[in-house]
Amino acid sequence: MTPLQGFDPDKPFSQIGELIGRELVVMENGLSEVHFELGDIWLNMQGILHGGAFATMLDTACGVAARSVLDVEKYRGQVTLELKTSYLKAGHPGKYIAKGKVLRMGRSVSFSEAVLWNDQGEEVARASATFKLLPREAS
Repeated sequence: MTPLQGFDPDKPFSQIGELIGRELVVMENGLSEVHFELGDIWLNMQGILHGGAFATMLDTACGVAARSVLDVEKYRGQVTLELKTSYLKAGHPGKYIAKGKVLRMGRSVSFSEAVLWNDQGEEVARASATFKLLPREAS
């Protein structure tokens, strides 16, 4: 089953969604807002959140924004081709909010960006993403 079939934004459809405590709040018109809650499992050896946790949250927000305007009759989804992440502040276990937006939706690729805030309202990271759009197979 692809994420677009039977997609319920209130329920994660993957184990990683559950692991990062993903909650989709906004998914419309090229915009997304996704809330996360990360625990100690995401800590690196320095006792701060692993950079991959930030990248995962930002990739999710960028992807949800893209999916919100994806023509599901023509495309079955998208995959990340590139994710450029800028880390601005160390992270700690807790709640995070990422907001994404589509910059351009083409015929074969999509460009999005997202910003991530901690529960103190501090911007901790931002990213830009390029997605390959996956066409549906011709019947």
